[in-house]
Amino acid sequence: MTRRLWKRSEWLGPLGVRLALASILVAMTSVVLLASLTLLLTDIDITNANNEQERASTTAIVNSVRATYLRDKDLDWKPRDLAASRDLVRAIGVGVVIRANSMIYLLVPPSVPGGTVKTVDITVGPKVIATGTFIFPPNGLLPEEVAFRRSIETSVLVASGLALLVALGASIFGTRRIVRPLRVLTAATRRLATGDRASRVGPLHTTGELVELGSAFDTMAGQLEIEDALRRSMVADLAHELRTPLSVLHAQLEDLSVGNTPLNNQAIVSLSEEVHQLTRLIEDLRVLSSAEAAGLALEMAPLDLAGVASNAAARLAPQFVQSGVDLSVQFSPTNVRGDAHRLEQVIVNLLSNADKFTPAGGRVRIVVQPHGDQGRVTVSDTGRGIPLAEHGSVFGRFYRGTNASGTAGSGVGLAVVEALVSAHGGHIYLTSTPGAGSEFTFDLPLVERSEPPPGEPTPH
Repeated sequence: MTRRLWKRSEWLGPLGVRLALASILVAMTSVVLLASLTLLLTDIDITNANNEQERASTTAIVNSVRATYLRDKDLDWKPRDLAASRDLVRAIGVGVVIRANSMIYLLVPPSVPGGTVKTVDITVGPKVIATGTFIFPPNGLLPEEVAFRRSIETSVLVASGLALLVALGASIFGTRRIVRPLRVLTAATRRLATGDRASRVGPLHTTGELVELGSAFDTMAGQLEIEDALRRSMVADLAHELRTPLSVLHAQLEDLSVGNTPLNNQAIVSLSEEVHQLTRLIEDLRVLSSAEAAGLALEMAPLDLAGVASNAAARLAPQFVQSGVDLSVQFSPTNVRGDAHRLEQVIVNLLSNADKFTPAGGRVRIVVQPHGDQGRVTVSDTGRGIPLAEHGSVFGRFYRGTNASGTAGSGVGLAVVEALVSAHGGHIYLTSTPGAGSEFTFDLPLVERSEPPPGEPTPH
């Protein structure tokens, strides 16, 4: 028996045993209270009924004796004179002693000794003609009434026992339905903790909060699996992106060291370009990591987005001329609060990206203007476009789409853009049609211009 209980406790688990015991305790308390209340109310009803019966019996016998007196007009009674009263007493089942005219008439001896005794004067008008002593059974209950009460108590006890058994079964069944999903979730959590990122809870065959908990766990596990894959991919891509300029630097330095390449301005410029590429990649990664970790220090101040965009366009104008791409601008005063240097970096990245994927003879357009309660910057081009399936990935680290083959770049520029826009409390959107071009739009909250942007004189 002990072994069976131990196996059942393992089947439910420690939490299940505690839940089952708590449920059984609540059920036992409820059953005991209900049984006690039932017996108490039954006793009250029986007592009230018995008291009413005693009053009715007493009244009936007194009326019978009074009727005998009124009929005979005297108290010299013979046994047959009280025959009607004796029959009534026998039917009621109580003992009655009548004292009248110095005589004692024992109508029926008490059927149960030790009962309740009640004395009543029997009157006709103001005259007391006799005294009746009524002897009722113990507790006012006749033997058959006692048996009826015991049968009620037995029924209540049996019903309580059955209710406890049902509560025991229901508590074990309900506890198992609660504990089973938790055990599944615990096992999946342990697998996840040991490195099994494919661990899932799956259908829990239950309802309510446990289903939501299982779904949330599966979502978390899926996100962890994606992040692990992205981290591995990022490490591989980072190694690849660093290896290329480092390999070029190594080869050029080796050629210089053995004298295969003369140390002239061209060699120095080539080495400088590779170092610059490495420096830019490392800086982009630093900015991206800081922005994603909410650790990037932004020098927030009121500014005009149109002025920031104008500076970015001026910086890249020679690049557009060299690539043969027409750059057009449309600027309206748009006051926001932000870091001018970082926002210029955002616009430079968007313009550089548009120039990179737009063939010679194409067009790139940048528009800055208020839009509702937002300041909006839109950079559109007539380049290659981005397939719809890749829209959700273009802002990822080191992501290079299918149209990026043969194009230089580290694949972190748009990731930096999204991180910086988010750090400013803004949102960035992409619309694109393959073969027709792309449009990147980001919004920042407008602010009231309470102070001039840096470089503008303060009005007097």
